[in-house]
Amino acid sequence: MGALDSISKTYHAAVYLRLSREEGDVAEGGRAFSNSISNQKELVMDYLGSHAEIQVYSVYVDDGWSGVDFQRPEFQRMLDDIREGSVDCVVVKDLSRFGRNYIESGRYIEKIFPMLGVRFIAVNDGYDSLDEQYGNDMVIPFKNLINDAYCRDISVKIRSHMEVKRRNGEYIGAFAAYGYLKDPEDRNHLVVDGYAAGVVRDIFDMKLAGCSLKAIADKLNRDGILSPLQYKRSIGIRLESSFQKGMEPKWSYNAVLRILKNEVYVGTVVQGKCTTPSYKVKKRMYKDESEWVRVEDAHEAIVGRSEFELVQSLLARDTRVSPQKGRVFPLAGMVFCGGCGEPMVRKTVSSGNKRYVYYVCSGHKRDRDSCSSHSFSAKKLEESVLALMQTFIGKVLMLSEAAEIVGRVSGMAPDVGKVESRIAKLREEAEECGRRRKNLYEDFKDGILTKEEYSMLREQYQEQAARIEDSIMSLEKEKAGLRTGRTAGQEWVDALKRYKGVERLERGLAAVLIDRVEVMDSETLQVSYRFEREAEEMERFVMQYGEEAV
Repeated sequence: MGALDSISKTYHAAVYLRLSREEGDVAEGGRAFSNSISNQKELVMDYLGSHAEIQVYSVYVDDGWSGVDFQRPEFQRMLDDIREGSVDCVVVKDLSRFGRNYIESGRYIEKIFPMLGVRFIAVNDGYDSLDEQYGNDMVIPFKNLINDAYCRDISVKIRSHMEVKRRNGEYIGAFAAYGYLKDPEDRNHLVVDGYAAGVVRDIFDMKLAGCSLKAIADKLNRDGILSPLQYKRSIGIRLESSFQKGMEPKWSYNAVLRILKNEVYVGTVVQGKCTTPSYKVKKRMYKDESEWVRVEDAHEAIVGRSEFELVQSLLARDTRVSPQKGRVFPLAGMVFCGGCGEPMVRKTVSSGNKRYVYYVCSGHKRDRDSCSSHSFSAKKLEESVLALMQTFIGKVLMLSEAAEIVGRVSGMAPDVGKVESRIAKLREEAEECGRRRKNLYEDFKDGILTKEEYSMLREQYQEQAARIEDSIMSLEKEKAGLRTGRTAGQEWVDALKRYKGVERLERGLAAVLIDRVEVMDSETLQVSYRFEREAEEMERFVMQYGEEAV
């Protein structure tokens, strides 16, 4: 007589049910019905109806949890009840519902449960740990191995599917970034959230105006602007965040920084920043930036690319905040020593009731032998830079007006299309010249050409190729000049137009226009502008075609 035929003990059972959408358990209609929580429960209860010795203590349901990970909340609650002695029997629909990790499933079924005196039943697999004959069979380890392999296969398919979505620019994050919402008609596409997008634009504008990150956060909090987490909750999105601190999360330095550095606001989706070693190990590992998947123009931008890049440049600079103020000094991070190239630092010296502010070389301050001790008055520096900027802006705007006039004169200059056509024709000639050069050697080997003829023709073709390349380079410059001259309303010129007649040095103006200020000595400055090349191309266009317009 077997062990099952002489049961006299009453068992207190845990009915364990699990369903994982991640594993693909509901990917197909038949499987979805078979593995549904309600179906699992009905099947187990029907089985227990014919086993009077087993009484249900509690039902434990892990809905939406992977079978690979045994840190499931209800599974852990069941283990706690087992340790307390409340449960001494576990019943599942089948082994795959218990778990899909071959090693861990076997450890529980073959070691932990027997040690704790727990009876284990897998209904559809016909397994009952009280049946000694079945317990010695190889079926259970084999089925656990199959379940493990199935989970590994599903994991590979999911990873591959997600990678395809990333490379297609489809957004696969759980939640949209602040400023966006998931498109109701396509959950892998982002659409602009009008209210939050306005806040994002304000944040970028405040940074360009010279506000520090803390000052931006403080203003948002004073104005009653909900933080990203609060805002998402207010519109019905339920989520938790590792960045939350306290019951009512507020705007912070880091919250503002995350927005300013996020490429999503220029329409770019950046995904695949981290991964897990395998389907069994859930620890997240960050990838090198070169491995990230970056797709541009995946959705509507909230800020312009040039504005975004300008902010990144500002964030990378040494932007010291004015004492007692929330603004950055106008030239912070832009002033360098013309001798050693080291940054110039702002230094305040008090003498009696007066305070003097200077820029001094940080290289000399650190090592007196590396550079001279020259300094420059902060007030004089800012006044001088402002005057130079006013001159540069005036020159650019004058060139812009002249370029517009030249561009309007009919037939004065070939348009970009014509220049591109000429370039294409020259490239065809270059290819033909290259083919002829290659054929020369074959003709020489076949005796068609003498050695002298071969050398002479080879040199001629080399000279022809060089002339064609020079012509192409010249036309490329002409094309760039045409585009610069004919589009005087382009973004960089429009930015300078806003500062026409400016009388005060502001951080926003300095950020837009200045790349670098070099202090040569206590009287001499050299300013490098961000749009010098564009201005030179515009001037070349005006000089080249302006004479023909007279």
